[in-house]
Amino acid sequence: MALEIVWTENAYKHLEDILSYWDKRNGSNIYSKKLYKLFQNGLMVLSRFPDSGAKTNNTSIRKKTLKDYFVYYSFDEKILTVLGIVDMRRNPNFIEKFES
Repeated sequence: MALEIVWTENAYKHLEDILSYWDKRNGSNIYSKKLYKLFQNGLMVLSRFPDSGAKTNNTSIRKKTLKDYFVYYSFDEKILTVLGIVDMRRNPNFIEKFES
């Protein structure tokens, strides 16, 4: 049975920032729509197989790689909580905040 997917406010802000960046950079939302679909599909798989993500230093947080992004999440028996989406090419200090 699939877990319910819940987004934190921070994670949703990350998603908006990423999609907005690509809209502006490309002058079109075509790539952003593809990226959004990638995130949605990846989360649907995670909702069925939440243990498939890699463990982080924080035992309650896992990460899944989707294209050039890390999706950070936690889960219990009913809910998968999206904690953040981070471009893996970003400053390592920013990424480290999610993994510790």
